[in-house]
Amino acid sequence: MVRAFLDDWAAVGEEIAAATDPPPPQTITLATATLFAPTLRRAAAEFAALTCCDVTVVPILNTRLGETITVSGLLMAGDAIDQLQAAGVGDLVVLPRVMFDHPDTISLDDLSPQDVANRLGRSVALADSLGDVWDALRGVSRVMFRPGIASGGSIDLRVLGDDAEQSAAHPL
Repeated sequence: MVRAFLDDWAAVGEEIAAATDPPPPQTITLATATLFAPTLRRAAAEFAALTCCDVTVVPILNTRLGETITVSGLLMAGDAIDQLQAAGVGDLVVLPRVMFDHPDTISLDDLSPQDVANRLGRSVALADSLGDVWDALRGVSRVMFRPGIASGGSIDLRVLGDDAEQSAAHPL
């Protein structure tokens, strides 16, 4: 998985470098599990240099299942909210999409991405890669949640491919 992330980042980095009309810089907070944090920090530094954004990586400790559980798919949204509030967050908060791969597209502690956006008071995007972060920065992410909207309904977290027009992903 790390190799796929880094390969994808290489391609996205080229796309960002070639962008002729980049979006305005923002402060971005990337949350991830502790296992992936060192890899994400290195790539995020390169992303920040290319986009002129202030990017911070916040490793989230899994306090509910124990700190030896270090993968994003088992993170609790409550842990993310508490630790992100303590660390401080940027204009855009990015969470691992895999946190919400459970029935009804909620985290293991029954919170939705919309719940997280509302509790943090910040826009929240879900991402598998820095390409997804780039999409959120450009305003084209299909899994973006703005604060102040009531939670409800399910969202489509399928990977968007050639049939992206047919996806029922949460609209911007």
